[in-house]
Amino acid sequence: MTITAQAQTAAPIAPATAGNLPAGFYPKSPCFKPGPPDFGRKPDQRNIKAVEAYNEKIRAYNKTMEDFNPCIQGYAARANHDIREIQAAVAAANQ
Repeated sequence: MTITAQAQTAAPIAPATAGNLPAGFYPKSPCFKPGPPDFGRKPDQRNIKAVEAYNEKIRAYNKTMEDFNPCIQGYAARANHDIREIQAAVAAANQ
């Protein structure tokens, strides 16, 4: 019985990953982000009803921004906390 040697091919090298965490691991922002404002054309100042309707659109948009700003600031603060925790874990692993 003859045994022939076959050349071994190296196992393919796995592509480098971007990080230690799986894609989509971090929770998305729960904050509703208003789109760009669309107030329409500014009405003639003599048309009181049109001016009031226009101003109401602006007030409504401002209200959504007042809700969005603290929400996104809180989300960013929590994300920064998480980043510091990860950095601390990496620093501890390198000790």
